[in-house]
Amino acid sequence: MAVTLWIFLAFQVLGASSEVRQFFLKQASGQDCQTLQLGESWISHSIFECQLQCMSRYSENCQSVVYNSQTRNCTPGSIAFGPIEKVATSIPETGSSDKLYYVRQPIPPCNTSNNFALYDVCGTSACLYLSTSRAEDYDDARTLCRQMNSRLFIGTTMAKFSLFWYTSKTYINADTLIGLQDIKVEGNFVWENGEPLSDEQYQYIWLPNEPNNSRGKQDCAAALHALYPTKFGLCDGSCHKSRYFICERSEEF
Repeated sequence: MAVTLWIFLAFQVLGASSEVRQFFLKQASGQDCQTLQLGESWISHSIFECQLQCMSRYSENCQSVVYNSQTRNCTPGSIAFGPIEKVATSIPETGSSDKLYYVRQPIPPCNTSNNFALYDVCGTSACLYLSTSRAEDYDDARTLCRQMNSRLFIGTTMAKFSLFWYTSKTYINADTLIGLQDIKVEGNFVWENGEPLSDEQYQYIWLPNEPNNSRGKQDCAAALHALYPTKFGLCDGSCHKSRYFICERSEEF
């Protein structure tokens, strides 16, 4: 009964405009997923009550909660994302007894031709092709994605970027291009959909001292898993270097 009521109220709070396809709470730890705190904590008698109150107070901005079943402390959170080392304000902290519960986001349609498949991290899904061989260069990767009715993966949010990092590290585990470059204007990094890299993202997606445009010839971003296997963050590199890549299909294609 409580679960049925929660589902009913969740749809009422989110509204039909959200195009909700599948919502459920999934538990994770700070080692798996994190979120950003939306406001002050309060006491809730259950995780379902915690989530309902969060959704009621913060409407669609509440996509996760951090809950402690012993203290019953409920903390509202934004959309969940995989651990990103530079986000010092994320919750829960690694090793904390608090648990993160996130609401799965709407699952995108996925045409699985050409070896595309759905990949999910902390409730955020995307229809992706993970290359099994290197593209000749950045333009070649772009072309190969377009030929499969897709584009180079873009990480315009923390959730999307953590999905890129997880899939490139876990499944490819080699230097991997992402759809981000400053080819036209040096220092002005732009995603493949034309959206500029935000100031917030600039702070957390790069390795220390990156981007540095070494020798004036580094305009394309990549995760250098082979060169820096234990480090988190992108580097800017030559657009003419052969690397692996990830393509993303969406409703735009």
